[in-house]
Amino acid sequence: MRRFASPVSTRIGLAALLCTTSALVTTPARGEVTPVTLASWPIVIPPGAAPAERHAAEELREFLPKVAGAKGPAEILATDSPPARAILIGKAAALKTDDLGDEGFRIKVGDGRVEIAGGAPRGTLYGVYAFLEDDLGVRFLWNDATSVPTDRAARPIASGERTFQPRFAWRYSYFGVNHAQPAFAARLRNNAVTSAPELGGSSAWTLISHSVPEWVPVARLGKEHPEFFSLVNGKRRAFMQEDNAEDGGTQPCFTHPEVRRRIIEGVLAKIDREKKTSGNVSISQNDNTEYCRCDACRAIDEREDSHMGSLLTLVNEAADAVAKKNPGVFVGTLAYQFSRKPPKGLKPRPNVAIQLCSIEACQLHPLDDPNCPLNVAFCRDLEGWCKITSNVYVWNYNTNFSSYNSPCPNLDVIGPNVRFLAAHGVKGVFMQAPGNAQNTELCEVRNDLISRMLWDPAGDDRKIKDAFIDAYYGKAAEKVKEYIALIQNTARESGVHQHCFGPAASYGIDARAARRGLAILQEAMGADDDPVIRGRVEKMTISPRTVILNDLARWVQHHGGSPSHAPAELIDRHKDDVRELLRLYDRYGVDRFSEGISADQLLHAIR
Repeated sequence: MRRFASPVSTRIGLAALLCTTSALVTTPARGEVTPVTLASWPIVIPPGAAPAERHAAEELREFLPKVAGAKGPAEILATDSPPARAILIGKAAALKTDDLGDEGFRIKVGDGRVEIAGGAPRGTLYGVYAFLEDDLGVRFLWNDATSVPTDRAARPIASGERTFQPRFAWRYSYFGVNHAQPAFAARLRNNAVTSAPELGGSSAWTLISHSVPEWVPVARLGKEHPEFFSLVNGKRRAFMQEDNAEDGGTQPCFTHPEVRRRIIEGVLAKIDREKKTSGNVSISQNDNTEYCRCDACRAIDEREDSHMGSLLTLVNEAADAVAKKNPGVFVGTLAYQFSRKPPKGLKPRPNVAIQLCSIEACQLHPLDDPNCPLNVAFCRDLEGWCKITSNVYVWNYNTNFSSYNSPCPNLDVIGPNVRFLAAHGVKGVFMQAPGNAQNTELCEVRNDLISRMLWDPAGDDRKIKDAFIDAYYGKAAEKVKEYIALIQNTARESGVHQHCFGPAASYGIDARAARRGLAILQEAMGADDDPVIRGRVEKMTISPRTVILNDLARWVQHHGGSPSHAPAELIDRHKDDVRELLRLYDRYGVDRFSEGISADQLLHAIR
């Protein structure tokens, strides 16, 4: 196991510098104390500032007056000759940045100045967000909710210099809000969402996903060339999964010479077309387990004691071709389901990336829990991959695909899981959540926790979670924590192990626990007379209400995507609960029941 390399974060010369808002400034060299209102200092950017530098200055200008209680925003100056007291952003600061990569930053406070600068393109912007949160106490909660403290003017900012570089190069919290509100995603330092230059653009790295149909489409080639596709039980599976869902689809025959040629030439052409000089391109299996059992594929897989053998052989061949033409580009593939196990002797080329998927892992227990059989197997595979390559990325699951609004009791394993992946040298993490939906179960707290742990795995996940709940739920926070603890403890005490599909009962949550949880949340709604807080808590009641409607919810899981209507006796049995659930869906913009069933389809099924 590789040792955990924590993010680089240092402070030097921590003499007291009272420079927040209407506080005092101490210049360490002279010991002078001068009253300065930080919010009145101009914000200086270089002439011709990059879009992200300018946006960083605008973000600082927006929040400084709110923290300070100032009458108006500070002035933004684009100049090479800043005044004596100023906040210097990006290249306007006299800070070394060439050692910080794309996203690292330095913050220096002292001598009547605040300097924030980082690597291009995102480092300076992320440095400003870190300064706002860590030094001024701002906390970005949700796209329409930011916590600004009222007492920061009384607290000093320490002088000195600190440097930070994120542990993971690629961080992707896959919630619908991050795609719908990319500026909010940038504030939480997700770097896989937007290409907007003012938000720093996205990482050159992209999600490694099911890509082989791009070059070997069975719908077009299956009838004429069945030999291109997997041989299973003596027959070529030359049909699409959608054509015959019960049979599970097909995979290419990865040892077939023409398949290899089409994929490799297609990958090279794609790199040229997209003018890639860095990042990655994906060569990865279809989303089914019908791998090829032909003699050539079977021989490699048996030799490697893994069905990854035949796929990785092709990926390595493609990587060799890419290295000759485009040496800065990686070829990525999924280690997923049948290909999850590392091969016995075959190693990925230096320019091959493995994205290991935890779809079979348990969501109720930390990945490194030695008493969880599902996770012991996953850890064994992760450690195996980390022994043979340094280019491991992880696709981790953080939702129940069968019911986006049922309780998914994994909040207390998110932090341990991220730390575990960081400790193993994983380079980047895709935390799959309900990315095709809005306003799902506990999406606010879950997105905040995931994003912050990906940014800094050394963070205390319990403190992060509690701080969010305190800020977001106000006087109802303690009852919200009580509800979350009930769900987590009920699931844990049930003794079950569950992956990312299933009814609430498979997570150890029954109607009795749901009714207790609903009662707690109804108490919470009365704890704060702020209608915004009451609404946030009321939205949470969708989750226990979904469990209480378990028999109807299970019918919808199986039939909700079809034109069918739920049996009348089910609807009549839960008439009032159904009416209330649909009201809450409408009021709080819940647009999906599950991965495959929209709110409109739910309405059709149970109206």
